[in-house]
Amino acid sequence: MPFKDLEKQKQNSKEYYQKHRKERLEYARKYTIKNREKKNKQKKEHYAKNRERLKKQSRDWKKKNPEKAKEQGKKWYRENTERHKELGTIWRKKNPEKHNQSGKRWARENPEKVREQGRNWRKNNRERQRETERKRYAKNPERHREKLRKWARENPELIKSYQIKFRKRNPQALTKKMTVYRRSHRECEWSDCEQITPLHVHHILSRHKNPKYVDGDYHDRIGNNFICYCPFHHYAYHDAYSANRKQRYQNHLGLLWFKVEKWADKNKISIEDLEIELAQMYTQK
Repeated sequence: MPFKDLEKQKQNSKEYYQKHRKERLEYARKYTIKNREKKNKQKKEHYAKNRERLKKQSRDWKKKNPEKAKEQGKKWYRENTERHKELGTIWRKKNPEKHNQSGKRWARENPEKVREQGRNWRKNNRERQRETERKRYAKNPERHREKLRKWARENPELIKSYQIKFRKRNPQALTKKMTVYRRSHRECEWSDCEQITPLHVHHILSRHKNPKYVDGDYHDRIGNNFICYCPFHHYAYHDAYSANRKQRYQNHLGLLWFKVEKWADKNKISIEDLEIELAQMYTQK
């Protein structure tokens, strides 16, 4: 016979369960092991009938017990890493819009974490990062250059600090003999170029591969390893030379191009015209 007073029945059940908690848990565990399929079927049926109510209960419990919920989630993830990844992949395929929105919302709420993750990824995947940058630059070179110009205009102090650091790491190849050569050659030595200033002294034989000719004296002749170029033709020579070289040789081209832009702006020369002339050099080859 059931109790007439339901509240009293519930109270008695709670008291009994609390007194015999360990025994009840052990009994339930053994029963589940013996009747696993039956229990799974019962769980599925119960969840299907009471889906919304169970979800609400779960959300309410997580709000009341955030620490316990996090700990349980971490524990489950550690024990079921592969399963978690599989479920995540299935959910993202079914809900691409929700996934994008949740990702954007999390990024807005956690900008520092996003930056830290980006730094760590770039640090651990340097080659992939360089490859993606090269592909992005190849698709939109003009857009990339425009962004760099805009950033340089907005951050002049930072540009100066970078230049100082670069000069410390890569001392200028300016010796007394180079200065003497530049003073005695007042014009760019590129064919049909009449630019007078500023001039860059270029080593015909690379000073890195042939350090003994760094002062320009090749085979006991004075200054025959030097040649003077204006900033644009100095960049054009290195740009053409670097096309068949490794990526590290191309790293200094950015600084040379920055000097070209500075020189062009000072002399009121269109960058677009210089780029057209540079393209024509390649087509003539």
